Amino acid sequence: MANKRRKNSLAIPAGILTVILAVVGLVTVVRFTADFIRNTADKTSQKLEYEEMLKPVVMFDPDPFDDLTKADVSQLLYSAVWSLLQDEDGMSKYPYYQGETIGIQVPQEDIEKAFTSLYGNEIDIASLHQSIDMSKYDITYASALKSYILPVTGVEAVYTPKVYTIEKQGTSVVLNVGYIGSKAWADISGDEYTSPQPDKYMTITLRERSGGMYVASIQAANSQEIAESLTATQVETTEEETVPENTAVPEETSRAPAYVTVTDAEGEAVTDENGAAVTSKAAPDAAGTQTTTEETSA
Repeated sequence: MANKRRKNSLAIPAGILTVILAVVGLVTVVRFTADFIRNTADKTSQKLEYEEMLKPVVMFDPDPFDDLTKADVSQLLYSAVWSLLQDEDGMSKYPYYQGETIGIQVPQEDIEKAFTSLYGNEIDIASLHQSIDMSKYDITYASALKSYILPVTGVEAVYTPKVYTIEKQGTSVVLNVGYIGSKAWADISGDEYTSPQPDKYMTITLRERSGGMYVASIQAANSQEIAESLTATQVETTEEETVPENTAVPEETSRAPAYVTVTDAEGEAVTDENGAAVTSKAAPDAAGTQTTTEETSA
C-alpha cells in the first residue's frame, strides 16, 4: 500500500517537470525567433546604409580597381562631386557663376571633403586639382576661385547599387553589389511591380577608418556564381524561417499520466480493502502501445 501511494506522490513532481520543460522549450523558440528577426533587421539596416553610401560611387560605373592609387582619379572625383549634388538642395546651396565658363560654383574644399568621405586619405586629392582633366564631364577647375564650375544640366545615373551580401574580413567589409540599370526600376510584369535584376555584380571592399568606412577597391565578379550563391542562400534562409510547430518537449514527456478505473470481468469496479476504487495509470511504451500499472487511489 505504501509503495503504491509513493508512486502516486511522484506524479506531481513529474507533472511539474513537464510544465518546466514546456516553458523552457517555449522560451527557447521565442528567443530564437527574436534573435532571427533582430539579426535580419540589423543586416537589412546595414545593407541600406551601404547602398546609400555607394549611390554616387556606382551611378556612373567607374572602372574596376584593386588599389585606389591605380584608379582613374577623374572618375572618383566625378562621383564625389555628385555625392554633394544628389539631394534636392544640392544645386541650390551653391552660387551660380557667370564668367568664361557658366555653371554652378562649388568650392574645392567641399569636394575634397566629399572625396575623402568616399575614398579615404590614400589619394591626396588636394594636390591634384590642377592636374586632373575633368573636361569629359564638362567640369572646369577655376584655380583663382579655388572652385569647380559644374554644368547646370542634370545627368541620369547609369546604375544604382543593391547590396546582397556583407562579409567581415578583419578591418575590411566585402560587399557583393548588384548594379541595377536605371531603366530596370520601371519594369512591370502584368499589374505587379517586378523587383529589377542586376545587369552585373561587383565586389566592393570597404576599409575601416576613424569615423566610418571608405571604398578601397571595386572588382569585377562572376555574376553567374554570385547569382547561384544568392539563390542557394535564399533557400536556406527560407528553411530557417520555418519554425516547427511542436518544438517544446517530446510527446512522451509532455503528456500527463492518465488514470482509468480498473474493472473486473463483469465490468464492476475493483476496490481495495478500504473500499477505494483501484485505478490504472496508462502510458505509451517504446512501441507506442498502452501499458497499465495498477494503482490504488488515495
